[in-house]
Amino acid sequence: MRTTSPSPTSPTPAVPGATGRPGVRRLAAAGLCAIGLAGAAQAQTFLGGRPSDRFGGPPSAETQRPATAPSPVAPGEPTQGRVNEGGSSLASARRLPSGTRGMRLSGEFDSLQYPVFLTAGQARGPARMRVSYLSAISVAPESSDLSVTINGEKVGWTRIQAPGAVKVVEFAIPDGRLTPGYNAVRLSVSQRHRVDCSVGATYELWTQIDPSRTGLVVPPAGQDLDLRNLAALEPDESGALPVRVLLTEKPGLRRLQRMIGAVQAIALVGRLARPSVEFGAPLAGRAGVTLVVGTVEELRGVEGIAELGAITGPKLALLPDRGERAPTLVVTGASDGDVAEAIQTLSRVRPAEDPGTEDLAKLNRGYEVQGGETLSLDAVGVASQEFNGRLLRTRFELRMPADFIPADYGKVMLHLAGASAAGLSPEARVIVDVNGRNAASVPLAYGKGELFEDSAIPLPLNLWRPGLNQIDISAQVPTEADRTCDTLSPGSTQARFLMLQKTRIVVPRLARGVRNPDLAAVKGGAIPFVSATGRPRLVLPTPDRDSAAAAAVIAARLAIAAKRVIDFEVTSDQQTGHGPTLVVAPARALDPATIATVGLDADRIRQGWEGRAETVAAPGPAGAEGILTLDRLRRNVPIRCALPSAVMPLRLAEGAEARARERRPVPASTPIPQTASAAGVPPAADEDTTGATSGDLVAKWDQRLRGGPSSLDSLANAGGAVSDRAREIWHAALDGIGMARDKPVETFDSRASLIVAQGAGAALDSSVVLVTAPNAWILKASASCLVDPRVWTNLLGRAAFLDAADGTFTIDQPDTVSVIETQSRSLSNLWLLAAAWLSLNPAVYVALMLLAALCLGLATAALVRDVGRSNR
Repeated sequence: MRTTSPSPTSPTPAVPGATGRPGVRRLAAAGLCAIGLAGAAQAQTFLGGRPSDRFGGPPSAETQRPATAPSPVAPGEPTQGRVNEGGSSLASARRLPSGTRGMRLSGEFDSLQYPVFLTAGQARGPARMRVSYLSAISVAPESSDLSVTINGEKVGWTRIQAPGAVKVVEFAIPDGRLTPGYNAVRLSVSQRHRVDCSVGATYELWTQIDPSRTGLVVPPAGQDLDLRNLAALEPDESGALPVRVLLTEKPGLRRLQRMIGAVQAIALVGRLARPSVEFGAPLAGRAGVTLVVGTVEELRGVEGIAELGAITGPKLALLPDRGERAPTLVVTGASDGDVAEAIQTLSRVRPAEDPGTEDLAKLNRGYEVQGGETLSLDAVGVASQEFNGRLLRTRFELRMPADFIPADYGKVMLHLAGASAAGLSPEARVIVDVNGRNAASVPLAYGKGELFEDSAIPLPLNLWRPGLNQIDISAQVPTEADRTCDTLSPGSTQARFLMLQKTRIVVPRLARGVRNPDLAAVKGGAIPFVSATGRPRLVLPTPDRDSAAAAAVIAARLAIAAKRVIDFEVTSDQQTGHGPTLVVAPARALDPATIATVGLDADRIRQGWEGRAETVAAPGPAGAEGILTLDRLRRNVPIRCALPSAVMPLRLAEGAEARARERRPVPASTPIPQTASAAGVPPAADEDTTGATSGDLVAKWDQRLRGGPSSLDSLANAGGAVSDRAREIWHAALDGIGMARDKPVETFDSRASLIVAQGAGAALDSSVVLVTAPNAWILKASASCLVDPRVWTNLLGRAAFLDAADGTFTIDQPDTVSVIETQSRSLSNLWLLAAAWLSLNPAVYVALMLLAALCLGLATAALVRDVGRSNR
């Protein structure tokens, strides 16, 4: 079974009951707005301005003063943001880290929170908050605003009015508001539509944050930077921390193994959400860190090593930035053992932070649950809120155990607390989505209103995943007055819904084990590589720079999920069966047997990628990840998911527009074309009736006029269908109890630039995970897209085909799965595992029930045979 994961670029579909169809007045108003914006752009050009049509161009300039020292602000007094003039004169800002929700604020109310680590010197100095954003044309500026809150205190706000170009605003931060360690930076929007008051129109409202120019304007860390605050290293424009591993010569596999281990340690100490790894010369600029790994002999001649003095054992040192060069982290020692010990010491370094700020960093990665607990919304960072709009969406994230088995053996209970106002439309309801799939829809009392303290809503466990899960609670609260759309009426500002933070979530006891194969357990906690008894292997058949960079970034992302350095043995031997194995290589470097281990067809992959195997990156200022344009900003595409078109064959480039049309959702008001045969109407084309007898023709026309086949035909067809289904159930039952193996992946998506697949081993020690691409450069660029938090969260199934042009997956689910224990054996967990396995293999459950019914019937017949009167 193949499914396509939700695209991070596609708009949210309208909820049930929402029309989303623009009227004549709405279209006319939108047209006038567009004409007005075009006229404003022409006037700006005539007056000497340059409207920006590129993401890297200057922002819109509306104001009066450039960015200088912030004006004095009274404590606790928020200020209105000042729009900056020009883009080149802006001081460099410490950018925000990447997160699982990206940087888009959508709907009538939304907020994003980011943990930003600062050193003591950065927290004491003068600071400003810079926000660069682009908004939808449908956002009404007179009733929409964007606000910034730092550590729970609002520091400023601004009207949202940037539909045609990126706008930059700054807010002065009062002294003492920032603290050493993690700081909670929250961006919130309140948005209203220009001309439409329907629920469907709320999905057209969005404000996109420009990640390359948004952040805290604070002094550089400089001499304040040390090993305990590596989290203060600055990310790049995508929110990732660039790690450049210094190479002066081609390293051997043992040294490459130590380098990959050190990259994992940096990812853990810096608490990265998204790493970025390259091999080469020292890193230039403020963002990132240069990593130097090796023994004293291997590092002889490297700049700065002599300053460390005599090295007789494990040694860690952080050299400050020098001019245009980023800071340098040195991991060295007198021997290979000393270097390995230094890597372990680095992984155990704890940040110098206040205890309270550590909870903020944990919350940003999702609130962790183990099963059998109850928590309230305030524990996951959601506060009580009154809402006067049409659609309130509340989002939070829970992190399930990596060895959690999602199946239909239990339910998470959401006990909703709040109130709804009187006068709502009959369409009013609360909708709960788990990981983008609808879990529940509960109507609201729309007559006199309702105050509810404990409205229980069950959420099936089969919708949850190991690792991070996103829960969306949507309150759809339209009124009859929305049909007239009078935004000036007194009722338009009255609260319609109340969401209380004492809303509870009750998580049942969870079955602890691993579905196999299932990439969700791999991305959720690197389970095969940390739970197996054998040492994990990292196979690099061609250890060139690009392949090694792809392997390092994937290993770092797995270490983040596992919360520990994974002791990979780096090798070029593709033979499997010697422990859990991660294979990272271009397709042409792989043995057919290795590809077959994960259920893929080597010939089909090579034929599908034949036109892309020799392609390389086009030179230019864009770099490996392409150019981030206004179009990509509007489409909300992850920055690193931007393979330039130069790497694709001409036939794929010609089909890009067709693929875009295929992925574009059909509006609710657009009728879906239906073929004549599907509607039960004879085809328009003439049929060939040569050789047909009169009886055949009469039977055919009789069937058409009756609208379907005859009763006897229907009965025969139904009997055949039941027989076929029974045969499928029997074969599935045999598969489930191990008498047949899972079918191989039968199809291949040639549009994919990366394949991640897992083999169905009998135990964790025999698990194989394969990551491959057409060539080494595409492998590196696609791996950089894969580890983006928004993309990584959607990794699941037995095989995932990633299109690195926009970060979307095509998922291949296994037909049958096995369950592998990961916890010490207990009766309660065995009972849950059995229930989970039977729910994952329903054919086996049906076969067992039929067998039990047969046994019960035979036993009953044997017992009643001699009971009652005899007729002899």
